[in-house]
Amino acid sequence: MHRCMPRLGVGPFMDKTRVRLHALTLLALLCASALSHEASAQARWISDARAASADADRKPISLQFRREVTFSAKPAAARVRVSADNRFVLCVNGRRVGAGPARGNLDHWRYEVLDLAPFLEAGANVIAAQVWNDARMVPLAQISSEHTGFWLSAEDASQSALVDSGTAWNVRVDASRSVESGMAQIRKDLGQGFYAAGPPETIDASLQASDWAARGTRAEGWQGAILVDADKSPWKLVADTLPQMRFERVPSGRLARLTGIEGSDFPARPLTVPANTEASILIDAGRVLAAYPVLVVSGGAGAQVHVTYVESLYDPKTQTNDEQAPRRARFADRATVKDGLALGITDTFKPDGAAQRRFQPFWWRAWRFAEIKVRTGAAPLTLNDFETWETGYPFTQRGRFVSNDLELNSIWQVGWRTALLDAHETYMDTAYWEQLQYIGDTRIQMLISYAVAGDPRLAVQALEVVDHSRVVAGMPQSAWPSSFKQVIPPFALLWIGSLHDYWLHQPDTAVITRTLNGTRAVLDLFAEAVQPSGLVRLTSGWPFVDWRPNLDAWAFRDKPLVSCIVTMQYFGALGEAADLEKALGDPARAERYRAQATKVRDGLNKECWDAQRGLYADTPEKKSFSQHGAALAVLYDIAPADQHKALLEKVTLPDGGIDAPSGITGPSYYFSFYLARALDHAGLTDRYLDLLKPWRAMLERNFTTWPETPDPSRSDTHAWSAHPTAGLLTYVAGIKSDAPGFARVRVEPHLGTLTTLDAAVAHPRGSIETKYALRGDSLAATVTLPEGLTGTFAWKGRTRPLSSGKNEFTLTK
Repeated sequence: MHRCMPRLGVGPFMDKTRVRLHALTLLALLCASALSHEASAQARWISDARAASADADRKPISLQFRREVTFSAKPAAARVRVSADNRFVLCVNGRRVGAGPARGNLDHWRYEVLDLAPFLEAGANVIAAQVWNDARMVPLAQISSEHTGFWLSAEDASQSALVDSGTAWNVRVDASRSVESGMAQIRKDLGQGFYAAGPPETIDASLQASDWAARGTRAEGWQGAILVDADKSPWKLVADTLPQMRFERVPSGRLARLTGIEGSDFPARPLTVPANTEASILIDAGRVLAAYPVLVVSGGAGAQVHVTYVESLYDPKTQTNDEQAPRRARFADRATVKDGLALGITDTFKPDGAAQRRFQPFWWRAWRFAEIKVRTGAAPLTLNDFETWETGYPFTQRGRFVSNDLELNSIWQVGWRTALLDAHETYMDTAYWEQLQYIGDTRIQMLISYAVAGDPRLAVQALEVVDHSRVVAGMPQSAWPSSFKQVIPPFALLWIGSLHDYWLHQPDTAVITRTLNGTRAVLDLFAEAVQPSGLVRLTSGWPFVDWRPNLDAWAFRDKPLVSCIVTMQYFGALGEAADLEKALGDPARAERYRAQATKVRDGLNKECWDAQRGLYADTPEKKSFSQHGAALAVLYDIAPADQHKALLEKVTLPDGGIDAPSGITGPSYYFSFYLARALDHAGLTDRYLDLLKPWRAMLERNFTTWPETPDPSRSDTHAWSAHPTAGLLTYVAGIKSDAPGFARVRVEPHLGTLTTLDAAVAHPRGSIETKYALRGDSLAATVTLPEGLTGTFAWKGRTRPLSSGKNEFTLTK
């Protein structure tokens, strides 16, 4: 096998070592935000002499490093800092310790803090690391220096001579792994579809060294590690502020289809494929998950095994010709198996006849269905097991939503599952297809994290790296980290909105003060684009608003565009930035922002308001109209308050959902987040539950995570569609921040047809607990607030003060 053995039976929230590591990481941050040169004086970046030619040719390479160390007694602590380019898995005595580094850029290259002590023993020990660099095949979100290297440094200077990376380490090339283009595989199987995550891998067991990380290794090809030249060491190391990602074994699912051989209940029990046989085994995990798959086999010399991972199966009878979607279409019911096709990322494993060979791709995969295709040669192959090691950010669920409407409960839970699936070292737009941290998606994901987990660390990382991405004329990139340059100017405005969200929900404002200069740069650039009319005229970047006609702006990439919608977003960002400046920055600048906002609002009302239609147009030409314009005009008070309700009623349908009347462009799943905010701002919160019709329909089609768009959807794992998980807590349970830092709370439920609801929101001081029972015109409410938090309860125009602890009362309409 290419990896060290995992620790069995230890879950992410019961791992005491991991908890200790989290505390140590925080301690490291308090001591220094960057690497302590004194403590790391002996550690050097190391590589292999054979890697230099691979790096020069930009070819993928995998290396294995090891060092034998002797301790007279088992140490109480042996904390080390570890990093690599691209990635590493660290092992001690053949057992997995941790992995990384968390993604960043060269000026903020992460190192992980790991404690080796629980894995060390008195006497001889082996510290080993699998390191790989996929060069041109690397995921788009993985930045690289284009030099392969490994670095390890003891925190305790007395242990540096024993463990620090340097020429005392040995290294070998792991020739058992090769990769190909994921995009090429996707286009071959599906016709088209943008793919940017981990590449397909081929692992040849005959070239593996199964004991490379163990004591007394017999592996061949070891050489002394070489030091990386200083001019090839561009990594500016900083501590990773995040905990280690989850690595937890979960059930692999059930056998959904078997062809080519007789029946079996694999993976519950082993399955043998006879010699000279082709067989296909389809496993249904029951939900889309992100995990490291491990196929364990015995025998089968000369066989080939292909494992394909898909979010759902494709209908062999259906194709689409939509240029923006895969040509193959999925089954409408995502649980359908029948003759469905597993098309997508495929790993290839080549057994060598040995027993209990473990095949695991280096990159984790996302799937609901995994199809294992086997072609044996002269020897039979036994599939011993298909292990699933789930990964992701170790959020703990503290929030909840449990009502008498089981569908709403499922909508909430599927959204939370989607948010978990798309949260790793960064937030991700989709775990399967891209794994990019887009600003527009991330804003929604942050709010879910605050409400359900109460853990802001991943959000702080996201907010800060947007500032790090301002390498294109001062404007943030649309997604970061990323090895390509793409600017979506409206997303830069949403970053300011994300900082404003954070300010309302979290008491620690350090990340805002660190990034204020970046927000100023964004708004200064937009100010230069404001025309005498007051509208914004963009001339560069991609002015994307939503995946909807006239609003995706695909044809206007790097071309002039005057947009009422983008100007509305600019207006909103000015107000949000003014709040931040007044509270934490420059009050005089806040006043300038408000003065600029007045000019912009006047321009919007003059140039974009169509009096005949009674609507705001998408552009000054007034040829297209959308819910987007109405929603933003209401949300940001561009329209007078007395027009808010009429404006929204004109662009929505009375029976709910997110579809729009004829002649009006409705929002995608994504942008309906802003429509919901506008309804709430206009006093139409009672309509929120009706907005969720599309999500109810998706439940009927057995989605286990939310898709990017309605079918034909490329992605079934898009967290921007998960916003009802936050919305049900905000609008239905009615739990909102009522002061910066969530210093006060306002609880105003809008239960609609619900009769009972038990909901909770994570708060920086603890949890806000609510329980409601509606009987006729009478509402019995219990609201429990954490110590030190007070607020207001409101319902049907009546209010009650809330104090810390339990508050119980009954109100009648």
